Amino acid sequence: MAESQVAEKPVEQPPADEVAQTEAEQGEQAAEEQISIPQVTVRLPTPSHSRTLPKRTPSESFTTLTLLPQPHETVQELKLAINEWVGGYWLGPYSLRIPATKGQANGHDDTPSLSKTKEGVDVRAGEKLSEWIEVGDLFAHVEEDGERILEVVREPYSDFSARQTVLRLLELIIPPGSSINHMSTPLALLPGSTIFESVRDGVVSAGASEPVYEEVEVALPSGRKGKLGKKEVVKVKREVASDSSNPFADWKGEWRNASLAKLPLSQAPLEVSPCVRSIQLSPFNPPPPHLRQLGHQLYLQVSLLEGETVTLVCSSRGWYVSKSNVNNFDPTPRPSSDGSTPGPTHSLIDLLHSLSPQFSERLSQLAPLTNTPPPLEPLSTVPIPQSEPAYPFLATTPAPPSVPELLRTQLAYLHTGATTADALDATRDWNEEIQGVKELPHESMQERVLREKMAQKTWAEFTQASVRGVMGVAKRGDVPPLNPNEDSRGHMWLVSNIFITRAIDCIDTYAHLGGDDAAYISHAKDAAGVKLLNKLDVDGLYLLGHTVVDWQGERWVCQSMLPGIFSRRKEDEAVEETPAESENTKEKKEDWVKVQGHSPSKSIDSEIPSEAKDEPAENPLIIYGIDSEDLSSLHWDEATHKIMEKVATACRLAPHQVKAGDDEKEFYASAEVKALRGTDGRRYLLDLPRLSPVDVEWLEKDISGKLAGPAKDADGSQYPHRVVLLRPELIETFWESELKRWARGVAAAEQAKKDAEKKESGDAEDKDKAGGTSTAEGVDEAPKEEQSPAAEAAAAQRAEENKPVDASAIGDSIKQFELRFNPDAFVDQAPARDAEDKTAFTPSKVTDESDPTIKAVRDASIFLRTVALPAIALDVLTGNVSGVMDGASLSKLMHSRGVNMRYLGHLVATIAQFSAGPDGEERPASGHLSAFNGIVLHEMVFRASKHILRRLVRDLQPEHVPCAVSHFLNCLLGSASNPSPSAVYEPIEFASTVEPEYVSLTPETLRGEIVSEVQKRYRWSLGDQYLTSGLRRKQLLRELASRFAFQLVQQDYIFERVESDAQSTSEDDKETKTSKDKKKKAKAVRAPRQTTFEPSDILTLVPVIKSTAPSVSVAEEIFEAGRNTINRGNIELGLEFMLEAVQLYENIHSVIHPEVAAAYNQYASTLHQLARLKIQQFSNEQADPEQPLGLDIATGLRLQRQAIIIAERTLGVYNPETTAYYFNLALLENLEGNAQQSLRYFRHILTLWDVIHGPGHPEINTVLSNAGVVLQAINENVLSLALLSQAQQQSAVIFGADHIQNGQALHQLTQAHFLAGDIPKALETSKSALEIFEARLSKEHAQTKEVAKNVELLTAVVENVEKQKQATQQAKERQLERLRAAQARVTSTDRRRLATGTATTLGAKSSSGAGPSSVAGPGEAGVSPSAVQDGAGAGQPQEGSRIGERGHLDVDELVKFIQGQGQPVKRSAKNALRGKRRTGAKR
Repeated sequence: MAESQVAEKPVEQPPADEVAQTEAEQGEQAAEEQISIPQVTVRLPTPSHSRTLPKRTPSESFTTLTLLPQPHETVQELKLAINEWVGGYWLGPYSLRIPATKGQANGHDDTPSLSKTKEGVDVRAGEKLSEWIEVGDLFAHVEEDGERILEVVREPYSDFSARQTVLRLLELIIPPGSSINHMSTPLALLPGSTIFESVRDGVVSAGASEPVYEEVEVALPSGRKGKLGKKEVVKVKREVASDSSNPFADWKGEWRNASLAKLPLSQAPLEVSPCVRSIQLSPFNPPPPHLRQLGHQLYLQVSLLEGETVTLVCSSRGWYVSKSNVNNFDPTPRPSSDGSTPGPTHSLIDLLHSLSPQFSERLSQLAPLTNTPPPLEPLSTVPIPQSEPAYPFLATTPAPPSVPELLRTQLAYLHTGATTADALDATRDWNEEIQGVKELPHESMQERVLREKMAQKTWAEFTQASVRGVMGVAKRGDVPPLNPNEDSRGHMWLVSNIFITRAIDCIDTYAHLGGDDAAYISHAKDAAGVKLLNKLDVDGLYLLGHTVVDWQGERWVCQSMLPGIFSRRKEDEAVEETPAESENTKEKKEDWVKVQGHSPSKSIDSEIPSEAKDEPAENPLIIYGIDSEDLSSLHWDEATHKIMEKVATACRLAPHQVKAGDDEKEFYASAEVKALRGTDGRRYLLDLPRLSPVDVEWLEKDISGKLAGPAKDADGSQYPHRVVLLRPELIETFWESELKRWARGVAAAEQAKKDAEKKESGDAEDKDKAGGTSTAEGVDEAPKEEQSPAAEAAAAQRAEENKPVDASAIGDSIKQFELRFNPDAFVDQAPARDAEDKTAFTPSKVTDESDPTIKAVRDASIFLRTVALPAIALDVLTGNVSGVMDGASLSKLMHSRGVNMRYLGHLVATIAQFSAGPDGEERPASGHLSAFNGIVLHEMVFRASKHILRRLVRDLQPEHVPCAVSHFLNCLLGSASNPSPSAVYEPIEFASTVEPEYVSLTPETLRGEIVSEVQKRYRWSLGDQYLTSGLRRKQLLRELASRFAFQLVQQDYIFERVESDAQSTSEDDKETKTSKDKKKKAKAVRAPRQTTFEPSDILTLVPVIKSTAPSVSVAEEIFEAGRNTINRGNIELGLEFMLEAVQLYENIHSVIHPEVAAAYNQYASTLHQLARLKIQQFSNEQADPEQPLGLDIATGLRLQRQAIIIAERTLGVYNPETTAYYFNLALLENLEGNAQQSLRYFRHILTLWDVIHGPGHPEINTVLSNAGVVLQAINENVLSLALLSQAQQQSAVIFGADHIQNGQALHQLTQAHFLAGDIPKALETSKSALEIFEARLSKEHAQTKEVAKNVELLTAVVENVEKQKQATQQAKERQLERLRAAQARVTSTDRRRLATGTATTLGAKSSSGAGPSSVAGPGEAGVSPSAVQDGAGAGQPQEGSRIGERGHLDVDELVKFIQGQGQPVKRSAKNALRGKRRTGAKR
């Protein structure tokens, strides 16, 4: 397997483990050197004004600075540290010197040298030090315990240092990311924006949801005066602050679509008070010659906050205020208030402090003077140095600037010092810079790091220059072409030494392969080949700078200029050649060289026969490969062939014979790959699409064959081109698969040989017994889900491939394995030069599959269809693929597996096969496959739409592009709102009056074109119904805006018809309008948009850039070595390696780069995985769970947060990778115990999922489940139950009620019900989960046993609760029986008392004169004996007796009364208390 990693490593570089070991040794040496080298003290001068430096404490000193530099740091890095220090921010131009002692001269040549640098430069005391001298060389003469002192010495101003001083001032008073910074001119709106800090602080989650209220008690005054005016306590609802509210407090248990109008796109700029009113270059610049002779360098005009406008003059001695004003120029110094003429102040900042107290006050609130930490993370505001910023797909229309910023138009002068085009320095020679960096030494680790750092910087600047050049060229005439007399399709441009051409077939080079479509894809493959070879980094092989830019419907190819491309070589030019080279170049009489294959001006020699004059002139620069102008001309060079052998080893290419005319030579790559030798003597490789073999199966079956899927019997349209190549990732995967198969065969043969020997010796029987009894114990079975035959076959094939191979049985025979590919196999040949039909092709003659290298091409193509493609569907089916949210993440997944995007239709057909039942019957996709299938269909629609939209806007004027894009969106996404949208087109009077194609576009014709494009490009039949009802319109809008690419106005776009709602709303307004505001609102409702999109909604188009910059190989190798070290069990050393690699990424990429964010994320994810493993280990060992893990989780958290900021700024706020970073951060925060922060991130992740994919994805249930578990940890059981219930319901819908995923969700929901106190529901849920686990996993599975144990425990709890209820009921019944018995006794006693006291009572009443009506008779309303006996109208007890007074209550109330509950408070007691209050008595 060692050879399988060759393609992923630079050629002739040490292995990763050796690199890591070397790095560790160097790290130890550096640590020892750091300890042995003491500190360096820097002495600084004192400013002339007291306000320049802040008030210092007695322990502080602003005249000395102590630094602890590394030995390899340079003087320039020391100066950067001084400039960022509070005591040195104000300095003007200065140098660092070693102070001269007494008896030493000050830097003269006769001063003795103190030491010598590695380059042999003498270091003398008092001499200005070079900024590139390393600290270790600088103090090589000082003993270990000696002092190391440097002195800051002010230097005279020059034109350059004066301009740099102004730029330094602007950096101080106009911080990046602040509200007063208007200096940048980006390509689009909101470049590099981030919202992480708003999410972290809870601002986003609070703003995106409804306000959360809590019930609190508030004391209100009663209205009484004096002592009686006690405050009354009432309960009110109060809004919870965003930083303390639960992010899920307003969760309703249902999915809520995010509003596009309320999506956060960027954080608010940092509010900074301006230090000056304005600052600009004086219009009197540049200084006239006679004043420049006197030392004048620059004139600066500053408007102070006090209202004064001064003109500052920079002379070689410093700055001073002149007598000049806005209209008159007088460079003489302005006298001070006492009449004296002040001298120049060396520091510009020092002078401004003396002129403006408000300047000092405002500047003291900014870094580095302020002591308060910055309100925003520096990573979120600093400019992005080496990566293109991400532009959000939505943006708000910026308000016009309220204050003019003249300095923005003068920045070019500050950077270049040029006021005219003639004064500009010569444009950069990009090719020489790129090749010069490649030729830097790279033997040691430090040399490799420096080389790769310079390479990344140069390539980033080349890419930025290419984009500027394309935008200048594409504006229809800003830059004139080099060949204006030729057809406009073949125009070429030269901008800043960068060749710019269109990716079209202008001279029929690709006519036999598909014309413009073939050229479009071929240039993309060419860029991929350049990027691959840049990664391989082969010595002696050079590549031009290469960038591809897609903008306004066209693809532009930008290349650095090949040396000698425009020159005519003279015969007497001496170029060092090898003998083989000279032999091949003797016949190449130099002619005018053709550029990019276009027709040059020919120099016809008189000796050439007349019949040969029509033949194309031979390209004199080509030294290797076939000339595309003359297919019979074959060039070959021995030195280049040896270099190509290294490339072939990495790319698995086979040597093969190529014949052209009568010449036949051996080549490794395709003969179409050319090597050119420039006038600089370097060999440049060009035309690199053919570094990979062709996809012969696609050529034979899908160019014009049947469709895939249900319509497999239907004939498809002709595929647009024949440039169908296999990806390098597939070649590598197939190579490894064949290596495993070969190794298994070798191991089986070796084992059979051993078995035969053992059988002869009589040991075979023992072996059979041992083999028959050996079983894998403790291995859980996989879930027994019903799978289709296709899925089972794919799973069986993978299981066969993953079987371990006995490496000892193979031994050194692995070197015998050989698998290479012929890149010229099955390649269509161009027709003859004199052929009439240029579109016809000649079938390939390299088709003999008896040649292993040709058969390997066929096998790899079959492997793509039969193994690689089903492997993707299998991994999705089993849940081994995550993070596929949109088309971009789908493309990344397929490319990483080596599958081309043209196989999207075949992928959908494979998903349908995997979704079938066990008997092969068709079933709709479910679970992960259902969501994945939707993403694949969406991607096909997007790519077809992109091709159509690119064609519509290709030839439009820039002002017509928004009209075309908006009308296209109305036809695609807004047809439900308006079935017949009208296009907006305002012709330009002085231009062509022919209506563009987009004007006639309708929703019906667009749907027909999309169906045709999908059928043609992806071999799939897509119905119109999917385009009308199956699209996720909001998500497709984001994809088009992000990847086409353009920016939309941020607002809610209505995709459905809302006439009824608008009508009802207007009627309600008519009934309820009582004010002018309501009338205005009704009018606004009555006049809605006629279409979903309008031209004003399209703000700007954004260029899409494909860079070919090399990768950071040294950091990648150390990172991989760290992972391997961890896998071997040495966790501490492995983490050190990974952290060292992270630091190298930071150093090389200047921090803000997507690769740095990925490195941060990988390191933090590794820490999280290790922490989980240790927690599981503690649980198994029953150790203390609170013991430290021994991992630096804090560093992981810090890096993960920074990874999100970098990803948002370089990849996008709403990006799948950013979402994955947020998910990892949420898990880390929960691991560290920050539950509130974790919940905020989970809530934001749900918003990201809604914007990118929408609801219905299985991974959303994972987010809900994790958030529910975190809520359980903080005792938010009700909210946790709501989230877990929603996750379980969605799992049942997506996967099915009997799927293992639903069983997992039910298992989690069981605990939620238990914590919420609903034990019966928990038992019911657990029983449902147990049924699923027993059916899918078997009863012996560990998880099934765990669920069964839960059911047993919950059953016992429910039974216990039932027993307690029965006991309580029995106690109530016994109490009721005793109560009835007491009532019976009371009733009999009262009857006796009533019987004895009746006569006396009646006698007394009659004697007192009571009427007969006073007592009712037996038959009247009085109490009858029978009623008394039955207890229905029992006689009343005597006055004052309470026996039987509760007899009218029911049983429950009687029980409560007996237990002492529910006793009412007597009113007399309350009145008595009031009386005590009146009398002042004590209670």
